[in-house]
Amino acid sequence: MMHCGIYVHIPFCKSKCKYCAFVSTPDFSIRQRYVSALVGEINDCEANGTVCDTVYIGGGTPSCLPRGALTRIFTALQKKFVILPESEITVECNPESVDGGFVSECKACGVNRVSMGLQSADDRVLAAIGRVHDVSGYIAAAELLRKNFDNISSDIILGLPDQNGDDVFRAIETTSRFCSHISVYALSVEEGTPLAKSGFVADDDGIADMYDAACSALRDRGFDRYEVSNFAKNNMYSRHNIKYWRGVPYIGFGVAAHGYDGKYTRYAHGNDISAYMQNSAPTPYTLTEKDRYNEYVMLALRTERGIDLQDFRNKFGYSFSEANAAIVEQNVKENYVELSNGFLRISPRYMFVMNGITEQFMKD
Repeated sequence: MMHCGIYVHIPFCKSKCKYCAFVSTPDFSIRQRYVSALVGEINDCEANGTVCDTVYIGGGTPSCLPRGALTRIFTALQKKFVILPESEITVECNPESVDGGFVSECKACGVNRVSMGLQSADDRVLAAIGRVHDVSGYIAAAELLRKNFDNISSDIILGLPDQNGDDVFRAIETTSRFCSHISVYALSVEEGTPLAKSGFVADDDGIADMYDAACSALRDRGFDRYEVSNFAKNNMYSRHNIKYWRGVPYIGFGVAAHGYDGKYTRYAHGNDISAYMQNSAPTPYTLTEKDRYNEYVMLALRTERGIDLQDFRNKFGYSFSEANAAIVEQNVKENYVELSNGFLRISPRYMFVMNGITEQFMKD
């Protein structure tokens, strides 16, 4: 049985990376006010006694909160929810704000997984995209985390300005020394970001080559791909993110956070931090049957396991394979998808170009 997950958004960063489109601010003067609003939202939610087995504190950069703030947040969550002893509890961080105080507070709060961004192993690239750490800073922070946590994840981005395949290899070499989980994301140049305003255009062919090389390097180091951008060794998958891909209910707290009841209702908080601190109530919206179908298919096909055909039938009341018989037959014939043991998945060698395959199964 999969229980509910909890996501908490912390919108503070020491500086804004040039590629970042997430809701965040370098205005640290409002951190305490924001945490008070966040705790108030948790206290006021109607989820008394809900059982949860994953908590994910993301951002932004949760590690740049003042000491004591994480304790306030976890205390509120523990009063409102039944957080199981075996839960996966993740906090995101960046190297420049990882210190002994952060580690001690995390451990006291029951955190057992940390996720830290590296993005690139080239100091020139890091500076060009606005990161405030260098590679040596990442290594120092990772060494401290490794002494205290068994489950560490790091992020790498492909296609950054002036990045090459050697950088990607070095980033994998660096992160794999410390991490049991590595996320490898293709750069998306989002409208309104400094990177987009500079006129930078991502090299899609170059990114594809980097991705293939990254997959090979990670496989050689014992990391299995379980979602298009996520790799883990020793089965240390992100249990929280798996909830998103499998349509399991989760609750979102904080500005820009989303939640889902696992059926027809999603809700979303707005992106305005000031407005959130004045009124933290999210806005619910109802999924149509088409929305629900498209979400399920798109998210499931991102994963190595693909669509669980029995689970699909249980949720929607009909057979996915029969409803899409001609499309399934053609894609199996061309080896773009595989049918095996009750699952339909995109063939591993076509995962990076999955969008064109997935679109064939979507409803207009």
